[in-house]
Amino acid sequence: MGSGVSAEKQRLKLYDFDEEELRPYFELDRVVAGMFDIFGRVLGIRVVEERDIPGWDPAVKYYRLEDTSSGLLLGGFYSDWFPRENKRGGAWMDSLIVGNPDAGKPHLGLICGNLTPPVEGRPSLLTHQEVETVFHEFGHLLHHVLSRVPVRSLAGTNVPWDFVELPSQIMENWCMEREALDLFARHYETGERIPDELFQKMRRARTFRSANMQMRQLGLGLVDLRLHRDFDPEGSEDVMEFARAIVQRYTPVPLPNSYGLIASFTHLFASPVAYGAGYYSYKWAEVLDADAFTRFHREGIFNAATGADYRREILEQGDSEDPAVLYRKFVGRDPDANALLERLGLVAA
Repeated sequence: MGSGVSAEKQRLKLYDFDEEELRPYFELDRVVAGMFDIFGRVLGIRVVEERDIPGWDPAVKYYRLEDTSSGLLLGGFYSDWFPRENKRGGAWMDSLIVGNPDAGKPHLGLICGNLTPPVEGRPSLLTHQEVETVFHEFGHLLHHVLSRVPVRSLAGTNVPWDFVELPSQIMENWCMEREALDLFARHYETGERIPDELFQKMRRARTFRSANMQMRQLGLGLVDLRLHRDFDPEGSEDVMEFARAIVQRYTPVPLPNSYGLIASFTHLFASPVAYGAGYYSYKWAEVLDADAFTRFHREGIFNAATGADYRREILEQGDSEDPAVLYRKFVGRDPDANALLERLGLVAA
């Protein structure tokens, strides 16, 4: 039996939580509309579907995104959420046109996924993880479309690897907040919100195996760094043994001599999105997003003043200033890793 199946059975036993119970509450169209509502309030934007704009597939939709107060057209974007034979897997965001809205040149972007499609007369019903994916990719899209940097090479998502995931990962926090979920998480047949008992189960199960996952990510990040910085490909040391020794430090059980993690770790070199010593950025971005969200949590998850600061200091700035400076402008201090540890249940809140 695979470790993933075993872990899911253990989670069900420990928390009496089956993620499939949430599907009826996450109809895609309602999720997307709720997401637009949430960040319309927080960021002062308006997202409007334009049905007369053609796409490359009947399921593709096009939206324009405007500034609420001024009516300025900031950009437009396509959404392409369902799998097809001629489409690659995963989820992603693309910057199709880097514009300059202040000069009358709106941005254009794209968000894609491979979400659960409609089936047998039922609408697209998502898992909670898929909901987080939608919010995540919309965060990347906002980083692009809300950019106000006139230099194209410094605009939008053209920022260092260890900062680019902050605007996407922070969005996922709203998916765990009761007040935000109540805006869109409604049973597709009855309209009822998620029962409190089910919501509490979801919250409790969130930290299941979190320490294991953190150790795994730390091991992968260090392998990536050490292979690029320290390993000598012309030397006598075996690359598999080199990598296994690093990962072993983060693994609670002895690894077999045949353990060959890096043979399938495509983010190292072989993938079109290989990180090249930057895989650690995923974990660092988690530190940033958990810590930055503490300001929203403290001041209100729908607080428009907080959202205006976040939009001005992070989303609009691209790479026009050192990311560390931008972060300090929004949060008021350097990052604190304790916020992530608290969210993962590894230290007391």
